[in-house]
Amino acid sequence: MIVSVLGVLVLFSVVIVVHEFGHFWVAKKSGVRVERFSVGFGPKLVTWRGRVRQKLPLYPYPFGPETERVVEDETEYQICLFPFGGFIKMAGEEYQPEGPFQPDEYMAKPPGSRARIVAAGALHNLFFGLLVLIPVFMMGVPGYDGTRIGSFVKGLPAETSGLQIGDEVLSVNGKQCREWFDVIQNIRQATRENPGQPVHLVVRRHQQNLSFSIMARPATTVTPDGKETTAYLIGISPREKLERYPLFPAVIRAGREFGKMTYGVFLAFKLLFTRQVSAKLLSGPVGIAQWGAEIVHAGLARFLYFVAFISVNLGFINLFPFPILDGGHLVGLLLERLRRKRPSKKFLEVVQYAGAVALIFLALFVTYNDLLRLLEARLKSNR
Repeated sequence: MIVSVLGVLVLFSVVIVVHEFGHFWVAKKSGVRVERFSVGFGPKLVTWRGRVRQKLPLYPYPFGPETERVVEDETEYQICLFPFGGFIKMAGEEYQPEGPFQPDEYMAKPPGSRARIVAAGALHNLFFGLLVLIPVFMMGVPGYDGTRIGSFVKGLPAETSGLQIGDEVLSVNGKQCREWFDVIQNIRQATRENPGQPVHLVVRRHQQNLSFSIMARPATTVTPDGKETTAYLIGISPREKLERYPLFPAVIRAGREFGKMTYGVFLAFKLLFTRQVSAKLLSGPVGIAQWGAEIVHAGLARFLYFVAFISVNLGFINLFPFPILDGGHLVGLLLERLRRKRPSKKFLEVVQYAGAVALIFLALFVTYNDLLRLLEARLKSNR
């Protein structure tokens, strides 16, 4: 229990503090005064100010030798009671369409500088996720061997179709398969659209491409949201392997996995918006916490992989052009740059209010889904 709680705290705290540190670091580099950097929320437990080195001319004229002095940092750092995430407070970040502004205030900076500060949080999440994947693949994690078949489900058509273990699935009904997820998704789509027609697979075996036509069989399955449904299956399962590499190959493999995660994020949104998957499968903090509490017991490598996965997803989602999110602010800054005029405060308040309401409803919806799944899983375990 203690390990699960600590795992969830580390998961949420790390990915959100990394996000806020991105804003903090770029704001400092852009000359913006950061008044507060907080780890967590609620009552303060510890506060302090750091020390910074400040260069000064040794003589009161330019081009002379320099000396250094140590001064108190302008930023107050704090750790709070509830360690779920954090925030930063920049000087002059409250929106004002007109000045005057102090030179070290956020609103005094041009749109380009403010855009870099806004985007830095999400970009840090993406970069952090990529970095975490390197030790993951150095320690070793199980994964799918591309689109290679690892086994057949006994009694289903693929077992007697002529397919062999080790065959690499290249396409399903003409649609290319890059990952095993593509194989499953393409088979589901093909059988959903034409349940009475055979599924056509092209596989690579010993440098040869072979074609197979397999008639899927209906079976009762359980969807990720816990409901029983009828699906048409051919009965193939992926081949798994343990991936462990030295440093340099681990860097290359981490880059490939980062690309897969990126592809997965956009594919998930495409499937969601085209209604190929149900919105009930969306998960929020409750669902993520549940997964984190379970994965932390599966070993450090798998837990770090999950941290990287959440960080990458958080990074991309924050860049979506939706009010309240960083992507929405970036769109506003782009319009300000193009129009050479700041939008009115009233307009921004209306947009942000509408975005906040939509975000609250989305949060309630995904939390309801998470709690419903937890309740159904508890009821099934008690039967």
